[in-house]
Amino acid sequence: MGVQTPKSHLTAMGQSGLYCIVHKTTNPDSIKAFLKDLYVWALAPALPENAMRDVQWPKVTGRSYILAVGKAAAQMVAAIHDRLPDDATGLIVTRQGYAQAGFAPDSLDLVEASHPVPDATGADAARRALAVADSLEADDLLLVLMSGGASALLPAPAEGLALAEKQAITRALLHSGAPIAEMNIVRKHLSAIKGGRLAARAWPAATHMLAISDIPGDDVAMIGSGPTVADPSTCADALRIINRYAIAIPPRIRAQLGQGALETPKPDDPSMQRATAAICARPADICAAAITAVEARGYEAIMLGDALEGDAAQLGEDHAKLALQIQAEGRKAALVSGGEATVTVRNHDGRGGRCTAYLLACALALNDAPGITGFAADSDGIDGSEDNAGAYLWPGIIAAMGGADTARAQLDNNNSYTAFAAANGLLMTGPSGTNVNDLRILLIG
Repeated sequence: MGVQTPKSHLTAMGQSGLYCIVHKTTNPDSIKAFLKDLYVWALAPALPENAMRDVQWPKVTGRSYILAVGKAAAQMVAAIHDRLPDDATGLIVTRQGYAQAGFAPDSLDLVEASHPVPDATGADAARRALAVADSLEADDLLLVLMSGGASALLPAPAEGLALAEKQAITRALLHSGAPIAEMNIVRKHLSAIKGGRLAARAWPAATHMLAISDIPGDDVAMIGSGPTVADPSTCADALRIINRYAIAIPPRIRAQLGQGALETPKPDDPSMQRATAAICARPADICAAAITAVEARGYEAIMLGDALEGDAAQLGEDHAKLALQIQAEGRKAALVSGGEATVTVRNHDGRGGRCTAYLLACALALNDAPGITGFAADSDGIDGSEDNAGAYLWPGIIAAMGGADTARAQLDNNNSYTAFAAANGLLMTGPSGTNVNDLRILLIG
């Protein structure tokens, strides 16, 4: 399915007569339709067909090999396919169910692997990528198209680390509440492909990464754990993170980290001198589009930041308090924010992601206050490991969940998805074709 925005609409973005749904209703269905419209419009500039229209990459006299990895991998290749050299070959590795319908170029193989926990299919794809890198020569180019989810989709466990052990470590990191940057530092040092190692294997060939950023702050070394980008982090950094979150790792791997034996290529490494990178879409893009959209409907846009991190529930509570304060001042305003909050998982059987956890905490703090609506959604169309992009908020939703006590229990038990499902408040889109973190909008007045 996915989020699709007609090109004719893109050129009209921001014009005062654009939106036909007037946000002056108490009907939940009308509110949800209006909010989903905002979500779709905000996502438009981050879709590969729009974000990659003018991207460039180095031209070489030798062969060009395309490696596209992530939730937007197929869509990124499709966006530039007609500009690739006729003899280009390659590999597309995307999440199961994220392939672009109808796009199956003969010269590129497509693999669908597991996310967020890696699997053998992804590991086989990583071995193929490393083998191709080893075969490249000085006149060749490895063009890497990177998007969110790549860290899990292209696993190559470090020597001495089994895939099953890597899977267990990944699960522990996902449940720990660690921010994505810290997770990726650990991933880099437990990998044979991440943290610049793919570029080192490809040298003396040139490597160039075109990335859609899902990293707060847009650090190219963190996107997909940076397989072609020199890594400034160290084994000692990885070990500190492992200790901070009490992540269980095999003693032999702990010893190798302590000895610096799993160090990644650094910026001054000779094998990294032909590695370049550029970002074609980032969280700031959808936040800017969201601001244009809400201002077109007469709201005062209040930008809270495009790289917010921290506990999802606490963030939701804080934003609710700010919304109530703005409402008390009589302002018609929209709170807009992006970034990637975290959830510490205590109930491993719970259902819910960071967007629904944020919005449920926000709804509880608002306590069905009239005149405040909103949504929180992951830009890739999937909130965590569920089938929803996020959820909606409107006055009366807590009552629809069965009351505050029930909603609070669901939040505390990592069951925010279940709470919104009970109220028919899930935002469903299917895979969007991009991944630039989360978008949150609260409308006041």
